[in-house]
Order: sequence, then C-alpha cells, then structure tokens
Amino acid sequence: MADFKDIRAAIVSKLTDSVTKIQSGCVYGYDKFALDGMPAAVVVPSDNEADYGSTSSDKLVFVFKVRFYYDRTKESEEGAAETALEEVVDQALTAFKERNVLGSVCDWVEPIPSVWQYEERGETLYRVAEITLRCIKYIA
Repeated sequence: MADFKDIRAAIVSKLTDSVTKIQSGCVYGYDKFALDGMPAAVVVPSDNEADYGSTSSDKLVFVFKVRFYYDRTKESEEGAAETALEEVVDQALTAFKERNVLGSVCDWVEPIPSVWQYEERGETLYRVAEITLRCIKYIA
C-alpha cells in the first residue's frame, strides 16, 4: 500500500539521482530552515484523496510540493537565481514525466507546472520555484 513516507522517499531519491542542477546533498525530505547549498530542494506532503468508485478505477492520490530554492539576498544574484531555477524545474519536470517513475510506490506522477515566488527565512531572501506532484496509486 502506498503512503506519504514511501512516496516522499522515492521523490527525494529521484530528485537526487536525476536532477543534476540541484547542489549535491541539498535535497531534503523535510522543510529545513537553513539550506546548505544552492539550488536546494525541499519535498513536503500537501494533500491526499481517495476515489473508490469501482474496482477498475479505485485509486489513492498523494500530493507533494517540491520547492526549489536559490539565495537571492544579493541583488547581483537575480540573474543567476532565475537561470538556475529554470534549469532545475526543467530537469525535474522531465524526470517525473514517465509512467512508474517512482517504482512500486506510485503508478503515475502528474507534475503540475511551477509557481514562482520569493520567501524570506531569517535574514535570507530566496527565489523559489514550486512544483506540485500528484502521485497516483491504483488499488486493485
């Protein structure tokens, strides 16, 4: 049976292995306050739903937010932040487009396009690109 813990671990593993533009060692399966390198990624659960209408289409859906961060404290980093996050988002969307990309924990991943924003953590201003991953597990 699929659950948040196993799917989150599979997402973290896929990002670590497939998205080379993320700083090595900077994919976190929790919302870490101080990020160790740029760009970094944080994977957090967001939502879930169940649809048990018939035996042929019964499914569980687990929704995760993946936020990619780049330090934007210095004005001179604006261009670098945009470029780095564009590359990371492009790689991440490509990494999750295949069926069964997360193995047995999830049958299908629907990567939802990104939302771009700014976030302050302490005295650091980050440029953030967030994608939503809808992870679907069909129940037989």
